[in-house]
Amino acid sequence: MKLIPLLLLSLILFSCSKSNNDNSITPPNNNTPKDSLFAWKSVGSITSPDGISDIWFTSPSKGFAAVSDGYLYQSLDSGKTWTKIPNSFSSSTGGMSNLFFVDATYGFAQGTSQLQVTKDGGNTWSLQSLPTATAYNLCFTSPSTGYYGDITAGLYKTTDTGKTWTRTMQSTTLSRVDYPMFFLSPDKGFVLSGDAVLLKTIDGAASWQQVQQNIFVTSNSSPAFNTLQFIDSLTGFYASSYGVLKTIDGGHTWKNINPDGSSINVVKFFNATAGYFKTNAKIYKTTDGGQTWTTSCKFITGDIIIGMYFLNGATGWACTAKGLVLRIDQP
Repeated sequence: MKLIPLLLLSLILFSCSKSNNDNSITPPNNNTPKDSLFAWKSVGSITSPDGISDIWFTSPSKGFAAVSDGYLYQSLDSGKTWTKIPNSFSSSTGGMSNLFFVDATYGFAQGTSQLQVTKDGGNTWSLQSLPTATAYNLCFTSPSTGYYGDITAGLYKTTDTGKTWTRTMQSTTLSRVDYPMFFLSPDKGFVLSGDAVLLKTIDGAASWQQVQQNIFVTSNSSPAFNTLQFIDSLTGFYASSYGVLKTIDGGHTWKNINPDGSSINVVKFFNATAGYFKTNAKIYKTTDGGQTWTTSCKFITGDIIIGMYFLNGATGWACTAKGLVLRIDQP
């Protein structure tokens, strides 16, 4: 899901849903507009200076939040109440930025220079150092094998649950590059680098083959937080500052199917037709593969939606920069 971290990361270093109608809300008598949660509900909150960085649930009731105060938090009631997890503090800039669980037992939390690891479903966490200092995103394909992208150092891989890391790729054109990645299996995966080059691997990152280049206009500014997802070997989606890009030919060609991008962009599809897309201020929903979108949730009072996670096509959560936890339950 994604995150305040990226927003924070760009600010600090460089300076883990709703109704089908795009309804507008009638302002109250004082003409002050209100946020439109539609079918989302504000179920809980966590008090912290810069809010919640990411959110992830391993069951309908049990969830975790990475918070800007440096701690990880746990909920056992679907996000209504949250408890700080003892001994989970990280000194990594902004705390932990991204959460990723392989299953209900093994989970990871990534900061700019540190990694938290749990092997018991989140009851206890161990802190490990990363070999670089500007880690940006995270993905694991098994309890032992995972990847993270560092915006100045490249794409790194571990095969021992994060104890050691080896660089598997680095951009040669830009000095600051995000590496959104997605694996269909432990061996087959894609990465779309910030210099607009899509690559794929069929051997677990032992080698990479270029699929396409110049997919979008590149710059050397601080990257946005973007996510990549493939439904199968042909159909994929890229949530970016340009909006949502879609491919139906394995990444050789891309079409912009929603131009409303921002600095923190997350896409989640459950199949080739149904999915959600999150920007800073909105969550969109599509039921036709991105041909049309309806507004699922809209913030207009200064808060920012940071992370978004779905347990399945019906139940999901989102978190905000002001520490709110939102939940959606679709029939």
